[in-house]
Amino acid sequence: MSSTATRARRTAHIPRHLRTGPAPAAGPARPAAPSAPEPARPRTGLMRASMLMASGSIVSRLLGFVRNFLFGLITAGSMTAAASSFSAANQLPNTIWILVGGGTLNAILVPAIVKAAKQPDRGSDYISRLMTLVVLVSGGLTAICIAGVPLLLTLTSGNLPPATYALAVQLGYWMMPQIMLSALYVMCGQLLNAHDSFGPYQWAPVMNNLVGIVGGLLFLVVWGKQGDATAWTIPMVIALAAINVGGSGAQVAFLIVYVRKLRLRLRPKWGFRGLGFGKLSRLGLWTLAMLGIAQLGIWATRWSTGNAAHEVERLNEIDRSAAQSYPALTSIDWAYMAFMIPQGIIAVTIVTAIFPRISRHAADDEHTSALAEYARTGRVLAVPMFLSAAVFIALAGPIMWVIGGGTGPVGARANGWVLIGYMVGLVPFAATYLVKRVFYAYEDARAPFWMQIPNTLVSLAAVGPILWLVDPRYATATAAAVSSLGNVLGWALGLYLLRRRATALGARTTGTRASVMAYLKLLIAALAGIAVGAGAVHLLGDALWIHRLLTVPLGAAVAVLVSAVFVAVARLLRVDELTWAMSLVTRKLRRSGKSPATTS
Repeated sequence: MSSTATRARRTAHIPRHLRTGPAPAAGPARPAAPSAPEPARPRTGLMRASMLMASGSIVSRLLGFVRNFLFGLITAGSMTAAASSFSAANQLPNTIWILVGGGTLNAILVPAIVKAAKQPDRGSDYISRLMTLVVLVSGGLTAICIAGVPLLLTLTSGNLPPATYALAVQLGYWMMPQIMLSALYVMCGQLLNAHDSFGPYQWAPVMNNLVGIVGGLLFLVVWGKQGDATAWTIPMVIALAAINVGGSGAQVAFLIVYVRKLRLRLRPKWGFRGLGFGKLSRLGLWTLAMLGIAQLGIWATRWSTGNAAHEVERLNEIDRSAAQSYPALTSIDWAYMAFMIPQGIIAVTIVTAIFPRISRHAADDEHTSALAEYARTGRVLAVPMFLSAAVFIALAGPIMWVIGGGTGPVGARANGWVLIGYMVGLVPFAATYLVKRVFYAYEDARAPFWMQIPNTLVSLAAVGPILWLVDPRYATATAAAVSSLGNVLGWALGLYLLRRRATALGARTTGTRASVMAYLKLLIAALAGIAVGAGAVHLLGDALWIHRLLTVPLGAAVAVLVSAVFVAVARLLRVDELTWAMSLVTRKLRRSGKSPATTS
């Protein structure tokens, strides 16, 4: 088989916008219909598009923190019964959507829409039928889940205390329409992606967060802080749910504006044969199974906070200040949101950039080169991940105070331990993400499925011991740390499976010793940074807790200090990957600075 034929076969699963290198030979050229082939986008156009997407992600994250801060004020912090109720109800639609619909649509949408776009009607018939089916199925699923809210809450958040559970049920009923809106959001977003319009999908969450910010402010003006779950009235429940559902609706409406610009003749249409759901690839099925296993692990972590949630409700009736030492469900949400900042901004960017190159090597049967590229990327990725972990661990308490509305210093310190529990697993979490992408480059979704099992099993096995043996004040932090342990085990299994795959392919695994040494040196540098940062936080003392506006610059100064120590120790230990990572950032900044400010 020729090299080009091999590449065409092996890269068929990769979206066209992620492929690199020359296209495979396609035989004699055919006349374009209905228009001439689109010329290659200029490099400056690609840079502008990338910057537009990146800026949308950054703006959305910043506004998301403001939105969540306001929601924290609404529930009077994270250690209240109302906060636990909102957390339990808010994650329901997202969980159901990920399990039932999200993975399925993402597995088939882009390739199916790209294929349909080649038809004379540019895919209007296919997309109309698919959109109709998505609306019907998601609408029916929403109705079923509304009826099952009480059971679903117990399944996803465990044994909640009575008042917390009662309010969560009320909120859950009103929040379930987000399932249908999530389906439309993914449908419209992937439709735009398939037509090489990536910006709107990144900017749509900005609309969601803006609605949340405005709605949160209005709620606070009308009702103020409401931490007592028994004090919530029906108008308050409807208002808070409407803010969430309205935000989801706003981002869908934002995408619909851009979908209309595609000038497709979309309308409700029956006839659902041939949409592709019956031909879900083995890759897609294994991916769906992995998502299900991952959600089970997330539920186990939430189940482990049951005693803490009961203590929060009990103590809020006696002495609310005493409840501030008991992180529960909302603390998990806030800590995980902070944990995902370096993963979402740094790790995803680096891995996304390198994925086409690894895929190209895999397609050309250059397996040793693919594995060498993976090993080199893993070492470079470890630099910002170790540094981020050091900064976030040293500043865990202040970070949780800045992002947590309604929470005082005592509660922020308690939440800080939850963040530390997650952060000790940041490096293996990012490394696991990279290993999974290597398997995807080889069209193997089975290995990522097996990699997820240790994480979930560890979390499940820890539920009983945490509930029976661990002081409720430390239960949530312990559950987060157990999740990090699962990340380590999943990463280790992934490395074993990758080495076995390399042996089967007859490839040489290079750079193993270099990777081990780099990780050890970076660990030493991170520990040194944490020690110095923790010392600085101790010396600053109460100054860090006077006001959040003062905490931000002081925390930034500590972060700079931690970074300086980390870089100095890494240089002293001769970590070559530090130079590579810094040169990568420098090149990116230089390219951004040179990109023209003209508009297309």
